[in-house]
Amino acid sequence: MASNIVPGNIDGTYPKAGQDNSSQGFRDNFNAIKNNFTEAKSEIESLQTNKANLNSTNNFSGNTISNAVFKDNCETVYNHGTVSSGAITLNHENGHYQTATITADTTFSFLNFPTGAMGRIILDITVSVGATNLIFPSAVIKADNVTGSDGTSDTIQPGLGRALYEFMSPDGGTTILMHQLGKQYA
Repeated sequence: MASNIVPGNIDGTYPKAGQDNSSQGFRDNFNAIKNNFTEAKSEIESLQTNKANLNSTNNFSGNTISNAVFKDNCETVYNHGTVSSGAITLNHENGHYQTATITADTTFSFLNFPTGAMGRIILDITVSVGATNLIFPSAVIKADNVTGSDGTSDTIQPGLGRALYEFMSPDGGTTILMHQLGKQYA
């Protein structure tokens, strides 16, 4: 951001020593100083409002962070808890790593995948007794490695135990690619 503060509009040689000086020169300098202080206040407030904070949650509003090096960072874990209602919404805004234990056949839906960028959710799910079927929307394309899937049906039967799935969408959730990262049988 370029600054609008103009230090050159202040006459640093005014007033002239040893002579009678017009009061207009004083007014011009004071007005220039006042305008620069007003602009400085506005620019400082903008910096304070729009800066990244170390002590709070930052929302970069879809702005690109490029050429960054991350070290010792982590992702948020969103826990759906034990779900016996038969429905789970995987909301991208809840974070990229989501967990659930299911005790009944469960239908999954997706919400808030970003548009114009690749969105990703990892689901760490424990399938307990009483749950046989995981039902996904038809937008989900399952990879060959998804246990219990025939590759065409919206329903998979993973068996009891813990499974790790990754869902990726490059188009805001219109198409969702699913593959299995791991499976631990009960």
